Amino acid sequence: MRPVVLQDNLAKTQAAERMNQIQKAHGEMELRQAAAALKEKAVKDMEKAQAGEKIDMIVIRKEQEQSERDRHSKQDKKQQSDDETDDTPEHLDLTA
Repeated sequence: MRPVVLQDNLAKTQAAERMNQIQKAHGEMELRQAAAALKEKAVKDMEKAQAGEKIDMIVIRKEQEQSERDRHSKQDKKQQSDDETDDTPEHLDLTA
């Protein structure tokens, strides 16, 4: 090997080594970014799921309240009809 080629190769060795380190770091950075993106997506999905559960609970609660109101209104109507029948005086028709 000629000295000029050897010197050129030695000079390029540091640059090549640095390029390898950069490429390796770049690959690791991409993996970290991908992992961070997946983690963030998982967190958002969990929040959506929890929000959905809360909405379901709200809907269930409203349905329960509506059924209680219906039950109370039926009881009130029954109470009113019972009260109305108690207020009417009973009489006999003797003119027959």
